[in-house]
Amino acid sequence: MKLDSLDLEILKHMQDNARVSLRELGRKLEKPHTTIFSRVNRLQENGLIQKFSAVIHPKDVGLKVGLLFIDSPPSQSRDLAQQIAKLEEVSHVYRTFDGKIIAKALVPDLEGHKGLEEFLAKIDHQNMQVYPIDEILKHESTIHDDALDRLNKEKQ
Repeated sequence: MKLDSLDLEILKHMQDNARVSLRELGRKLEKPHTTIFSRVNRLQENGLIQKFSAVIHPKDVGLKVGLLFIDSPPSQSRDLAQQIAKLEEVSHVYRTFDGKIIAKALVPDLEGHKGLEEFLAKIDHQNMQVYPIDEILKHESTIHDDALDRLNKEKQ
């Protein structure tokens, strides 16, 4: 799907506040709310807007973050990455060209690293390094405005 400057402006505003009414968004962008409504529906249908949700910091709700780095043969890494992605504790899974898997897990912050250990028992892999995160310095789930603005300028 090709995005035009209006699509990018809609995405920019909605990721800052997904609760904004489409009528209000239409006023901000100086477009009819019916146009905004149809654009948002199209963005959803094409998977660019996947869901509307609250952004919650893991620490605030008693969760700890663990990063997993798994060195897997490229021929096996896709299947392993898909298995890991099915685990409810896993929030992000990335696979590199050479078969490495990087995953982020959110586990209960139990005494020691018990929550992480219980999670790791679900994954049986030899070449895995795990890093429990002690402090989160930045927790962001949006695409920064400069990147969207740059894309928007290229469209004009």
